[in-house]
Amino acid sequence: MNPIETLAIRDWYAPVAPELAAHALDALEAGCVLRLPLPFVLSADEQVLLSDRLLSGARKNISYNPADDSVKGADGDAGLEALLRGMLGRYHASTRALALQLFAPYAGQMRDGRASYRPAEIAGRVPKSWRHDDTRLHVDAFPATPVHGRRLLRFFNNINPHGEPRRWNVGEPFADVAARFFPRLPPDSPLKARLMALAKITKSKRSAYDHYMLALHDAMKADLDYQREVAKTAAEFQPGETWIVYSDQASHAVLSGRFMLEQTYYVPVAAQRYPERSPLRVLERLAGRALV
Repeated sequence: MNPIETLAIRDWYAPVAPELAAHALDALEAGCVLRLPLPFVLSADEQVLLSDRLLSGARKNISYNPADDSVKGADGDAGLEALLRGMLGRYHASTRALALQLFAPYAGQMRDGRASYRPAEIAGRVPKSWRHDDTRLHVDAFPATPVHGRRLLRFFNNINPHGEPRRWNVGEPFADVAARFFPRLPPDSPLKARLMALAKITKSKRSAYDHYMLALHDAMKADLDYQREVAKTAAEFQPGETWIVYSDQASHAVLSGRFMLEQTYYVPVAAQRYPERSPLRVLERLAGRALV
């Protein structure tokens, strides 16, 4: 299967043929990036949101919480925040409708995460540290938000008004990444995890799985020989394109681009059609024990 699989889907809400949905689920759970010629169209009023001047302070993203319809990271203008809530709320609804068409086994188990709007350019940005340098290949793991094995399903859409693509590199399969780095990862410490939760460094206690995923994320980014030598597939996601990926599984680097929408969903491993492919099961096979 190709690292990037194209699906001929052009409508967020139209029914999807069962054969196409089965192929999409197979490719997604194999760690592929799904590419769709599917635009998210802004209204005339929303065109004013195509500016990086919306960002508050040094922020690079504006976030939206579907649970309470709240926006964070904008510059505080009430009118613009209302437009952002409307745009990001519609994006959330569109991605959820498509997800339930494409990935029917997840119905009732897929949980909403936050949406984000990323108007700022990535190329040339100086990260706070190498750990924050997303131009290096990595798999996603959240330092402060343990997921306890749940999958990170993400929908992206390029709304760039200037014809500029979002440029990615996609790396080797997760099983190969894990086999390469797992022997050198530090062991997990239940005591350290408990203390970090008590100190509110993490929102809940890290599982062994969360420890190893974060260690894997850091080991990949720290290894410059790996970054230089590992095989990569380049991708340019054009304005009007959507791409869907398990970002905890697909090794990826974000090289350039601005004006992008993103929506995250959390999916339990038990909901998957092929749970043996999940990062949790791959890491448990390498560890020889349960990690959650």
